[in-house]
Parts: sequence; structure tokens; C-alpha cells
Amino acid sequence: MSVARHVLLFFSMDDKNKTKDQLVAELRELRLKVEELEELRVKFDRTKKMMRAAVVRAHDEKEKNEAIIGSLGDGISIQDRHFKILYQNNRHKQIVGGDHRGKYCYEAYQRKDRVCDGCHLVRSFQDGMVHRKEQFRVTDGGTMHYEIISSPLRNARGEIIAGIEAVRDVTDRKRMEHALAESEQRYRAIFETAGDAIFILDAEGEDAGKLIAANNAACEMHGYTREELLSMNIQDLNTPETAKLAPSMMSRIIAGETMKTELAHQRKDGTVFPLEVTAVLMEVEGHKYILGFDRDITTRKTAEQEKEMLISHLRSALEGLKRLRGLLPICAWCKKVRDDQGYWKQVEKYIEENSEASFTHGICPECLNKVNEEESLT
Repeated sequence: MSVARHVLLFFSMDDKNKTKDQLVAELRELRLKVEELEELRVKFDRTKKMMRAAVVRAHDEKEKNEAIIGSLGDGISIQDRHFKILYQNNRHKQIVGGDHRGKYCYEAYQRKDRVCDGCHLVRSFQDGMVHRKEQFRVTDGGTMHYEIISSPLRNARGEIIAGIEAVRDVTDRKRMEHALAESEQRYRAIFETAGDAIFILDAEGEDAGKLIAANNAACEMHGYTREELLSMNIQDLNTPETAKLAPSMMSRIIAGETMKTELAHQRKDGTVFPLEVTAVLMEVEGHKYILGFDRDITTRKTAEQEKEMLISHLRSALEGLKRLRGLLPICAWCKKVRDDQGYWKQVEKYIEENSEASFTHGICPECLNKVNEEESLT
């Protein structure tokens, strides 16, 4: 009702018995009420506008939040304290295969009639903490692995009123982890079954030269257990001569050079043996290491020594044979040979003394015929 209408109603009353002062007082009172009503109307209009703006902001915020949640790569669902599904974003519907709002999670996801044993959301409701769990399920496209992260949803008073589950597809990660595990197994098999000793050394800092890893061949070759080797520095295996060369060799390897050389190590029992060493630099997570391959070349060195000895004997024999070359003074009648000192010797004796040849005696067919003819004449 308008203010003018209030005034008309006010003056239409029977005021014949009222004095002038009473009427003026009532008019003044009426004016105050009209002003109060106007102020209330202004406040009401302002409040209405604020409420409309708040509703718009709340709607916009809701749409923005839903857009953010809907665009997440993770599946998001909200369940009440009774495990009834209240909300699912599109990604969650894709992962679990459909819209299950209004259903109980254990019915929709696990096809059970009660809450699952060990449910992570139950734990979040109990302790108010975030919990993680990995699960898998078989689909038409293969086995799907996913991680579920549950957390409590609280009201303004801090009371837990619902739970939020974030479902993340970790199938690719699991495949990579599986491939990495297979690669690690292959590496470990190669590392442990290699016939050569394999060492990994720290290449920098105070622990430079410390043995980080050693395979079975390294243990057997040096006579130490793996635990003993991994408590040692490479210098503990070097001979004094090799130890003098080690700092220079490590510097060259750290500079990027592939080192291939022969040196000597000593075993736990103190015996020294020769090695062919190949070493390269490798970097893991910004830290430098040296990868070394040691091959025991004792057999090869022994064969080389035997070969050198054989060559030396052959050379000596050849030198002896050379003395039989050239002109030899020999008697035309008795066939004796004169040596360098002027003595006449039988041919057999001279050859035996000046070569490694020896003689066996027999008779040739021609001489045999002559002997037979002489015997027949007699």
C-alpha cells in the first residue's frame, strides 16, 4: 500500500472530537511512520539486490567448480556417510562405466551387498585422514589399474558429512613399472652372470673410488665377499704400482675418455694377477660414477710367455742351423769335416754338435747290394 493511501485512510476517520493539537501530533507520528516505512523499503530493495547477486555468484561459483571438477583428468565422486553416491564427474563415469548416482558404492562398483572389507573411505570417516589404495579390474580393453584417494568432506562446523573419492588411471604407469622391472631383471641377470668382473665406483667427492656395486665374478676373482668389497675402495685392490697410476686414470675417465688398459690387482690372499680393464663414465641423477669391466688375463699372459719362450728356442735353433751353411772343409776320401778349431771330425759328430739334429744308423740299398756281392765272392 502506498504512503498516500495511508494518509487518506488516516484522515477519513472520525476526528470531530479531537483537538487541533491532537491532530497535529497524530500527523507528526504518521509522518515518522511513513519515513520508517520508506527506509524499510529501501533496505528491503537493497537486501533483495544483494540476495540476487549472491545467488548469481553462488550459481556462477557452482558452475565454475563443476566445470573444474568435470575437466579434471581424475574421476571424482562424492558419497554420503551411508556410502550413497551423490555426485560423479564425467571422467568418473567413464572409468566406472556409467552414472551410478543414488546407488550405494559397494553395489555399483563391486556388486556387493555391504561395505567392502578394508574400505579406504571407511577409514577416512573414522580418522578424518586421507587414504590411498590401488586396485585393478578387467575390462574389454584389458586390465585397468587405478589409484583411489579418499578424503573426508566437512561442513562449516568441521563435522564429516560426506567423503570424496578421486580415481586416477595408473595403467600406463603400471605398464612402465612392469617394463622397468623386467629391464632391471635383465640387467641384474647380465650383471651377475657375466664372466668378467664388473665394478661401479663413486667418481666424485670424498668417496671417490669407493666400490658401489660388484658382481659375482668380481667377488670370485678377488677372493672377497660382496659385503667386503662394498666396504672397500678400488685402491685397496690395486698393487702399489697400479695405485700410483689410478688418480691419473680416474681423471681421464671423468674427462670423458674410455679407458682400456692392462694393470694388476691383488687378491685377498695377497697374490697378484694381471687384468685387462675397460672403464667408462656414467651419470645417474646428476652424480658421476665409473663403470669398470675387469678381465683376468692370467691364462693369456701365460700363453704369451710360453709363446715367447718357444720363439726364443726356435731362434736359438735357427742360429745353430746357420752355422752349417756356407763352405765346409770335408775330406774327399774319409768324409771327415774340419771344424773352426782345425780338428777333423766325423760328419755325424760335427752336425750333432752344431745343430739339434741327431743320427740313427742304417744301410742304403746301394751299399747293401755291394755288401751282398762281396759276401758272395768270398
